[in-house]
Amino acid sequence: MAVIQRLMVDRFRNLEAVDLALSPGFNLFSGVNGSGKTSLLEAIHVLSVGRSFRTHKIDPLVNRSQRDFLVFADLGKQGRIGLLKSRTGKNELKYDGEQQRNWQTVAATLPLQVLNTESFQLLEGSGKLRRRFLDWAVFHVEHSYLEDWRAYRRGIAHRNSLLKNVSTGLHAQLDAWDVELAGLGQSIHESRKTIIESFSSLLEALLKELLPGREVVVEYKAGWDSDHEFATVLREQRARDIKYGMTLNGPHRADFVIKINGVIATELLSRGQLKMLVCALKIAMGRFVERSAADANVAGRGDYQCTYLIDDLASELDRPNRNRVLAILADSGAQCLLTAVEAKDLDLDALIVERSGKFHVEHGKIQSYQ
Repeated sequence: MAVIQRLMVDRFRNLEAVDLALSPGFNLFSGVNGSGKTSLLEAIHVLSVGRSFRTHKIDPLVNRSQRDFLVFADLGKQGRIGLLKSRTGKNELKYDGEQQRNWQTVAATLPLQVLNTESFQLLEGSGKLRRRFLDWAVFHVEHSYLEDWRAYRRGIAHRNSLLKNVSTGLHAQLDAWDVELAGLGQSIHESRKTIIESFSSLLEALLKELLPGREVVVEYKAGWDSDHEFATVLREQRARDIKYGMTLNGPHRADFVIKINGVIATELLSRGQLKMLVCALKIAMGRFVERSAADANVAGRGDYQCTYLIDDLASELDRPNRNRVLAILADSGAQCLLTAVEAKDLDLDALIVERSGKFHVEHGKIQSYQ
């Protein structure tokens, strides 16, 4: 079970010399806006996957007067992860003392789901965000998926380059690339389709508690007419691809849409109801990965649990709905790090006193209290 037992953060945004013993259950961080609450969650996210959920830039992450930042997490039996990252972009990432070339092992060891104001984009934003949401799950369940997806993206980039620069022998070159892309694309599609089908039942069960009385349907779109094999579509749509200079069909164009009572969710639900739907999506996907990985005994680790980073749950949710979300998370037994302006905004004491920690954040300093 991936539980952060000890967390150290230094020189990350305004956070300095943070050294915390965390509860395996709920951990509530309260303080005024700008105190560093969100930055703490952001630091954990950067440690797990190598990027922030707030910015693509490195410079804002480093304390103004410093050249680098440090994030360290002790996961007990699951190992220790440490990251030293400089303004220049140079990384020193270690897992159990061994230097890591990339984030693959670390991301698999510390799976995260983030719930924040940007999470609405999962419903309102581009298909890229929903593909990433699906791919997170497939990555944690299928070992080979990441390499297949990387190979497919490289192949599409090369194919698009050929399409933009029409030359003698183009069709022969496209024939060669299409053979490889057809197999990879079909495999990626089947993996995503399986995830959607299995995940949907968990989502429906959660929505009976969070948005009762509504029928939910998740419609998956492959990125091409999936009544035909991907190889056939690549061949038949080649002339159109040449005309536009890009590959217009494939899993890189996949998407899904959620309908409530037959209507697209974003067209029917209020802002608060959309947040409840986003909460259900994130928690359901976390549960799906936990169960799938446990069934497959991923990496021989036995229990496999997602950690939830939840920023300002109280925003746009009334107290009864907040408590519904918190009760579901408490029942899951997952480790959760939550932020609030005031601790009273999230009534943890009524849920799991013995498995919760409380912390006050002020000017980048964090202190625990009871």
